Amino acid sequence: MRPGIITCLVTFVLGGVLSMLQLWFGLLPTPFFVKAMVTLSIVFVVTLGVTLVRREFLEDQKLRQSGYID
Repeated sequence: MRPGIITCLVTFVLGGVLSMLQLWFGLLPTPFFVKAMVTLSIVFVVTLGVTLVRREFLEDQKLRQSGYID
């Protein structure tokens, strides 16, 4: 679960930094900036989804082994 959290955090921070740089300095052409932000958003959402599903699966498995769930 830790790699998923780190990946989500890095993509979120990278998106924020890239947005601020674009806002203040206009470093990238607009189409490239939009594509980069969409790509970062997709990576963030997919990673977050996989991390949450994996965490739920591991918790469910632990509860089954402990006898709390049949």
